[in-house]
Amino acid sequence: MIEFVKEFNLPMEAIDFIIPIPLHKTRLREREFNQAEVLSNYIALEFNKRVRNDILRRKRYTQTQTELKENQRFANVRDSFGLDKPQEIKGKNLLLVDDILTTGATSSEAAYVLKQAEANIVFVLTLAN
Repeated sequence: MIEFVKEFNLPMEAIDFIIPIPLHKTRLREREFNQAEVLSNYIALEFNKRVRNDILRRKRYTQTQTELKENQRFANVRDSFGLDKPQEIKGKNLLLVDDILTTGATSSEAAYVLKQAEANIVFVLTLAN
């Protein structure tokens, strides 16, 4: 991901915070780590950015997206994210990080919530698609 950012000159200087896609506490307990947060930490270290894992949260448990068809994925994640400290992202440029992008349902829903809180720009970066 770091090499991709460098090769394609993504505007990291414009990023105020990196926000990993959060896992619901139940899924986090099952996995024992959040892969999006691990990726975010590496990116933040390389580009001297701050990871904010205290802003976006999963407010309800959702079925894993891998088991669903495209149209079901958007319904599955609808209204599944909430914000803590929304005032801290108002007017900010954010980099939303996840491990995989298939239909874009998860990142779209997360970005929508961030934009509703008046984030300026929300970029999305994923490891795979």
